[in-house]
Amino acid sequence: MSRPDAETGDRQDDRIAERIRQQDEFAADLNAQGYTDLLVLRRENGRDALTDARLALIDYLDRHGDDIESVRDLARHLDRDKGAVSKDLHRLAALDIIEYDNAGDGDAKRPRLKHTHVVIEPIVY
Repeated sequence: MSRPDAETGDRQDDRIAERIRQQDEFAADLNAQGYTDLLVLRRENGRDALTDARLALIDYLDRHGDDIESVRDLARHLDRDKGAVSKDLHRLAALDIIEYDNAGDGDAKRPRLKHTHVVIEPIVY
């Protein structure tokens, strides 16, 4: 039976801490350039957001979000199945890209973008 090497674990912890520091610095630099209300996605999560269907949802909400009354309404505008749109929106909400107005009070959930700017962290710092 093998045992984890304490030094390997320490190096991994150091890499994670350095990556978090770099992410914070990257976000602060963008914020200083005027990109307020900023979400920086981890590159691993960027793949989830960058499907054609999810990008179309994000783009439509960016351009027409004030006109959307519900998930069903959004699906109708995009000519997509409501269940598929709902699943994509659920994933985008888990990534903190969208949120819902009227969620939980019996009214239709109205999806909207949660942030003004969404970027994916650099591949290499």
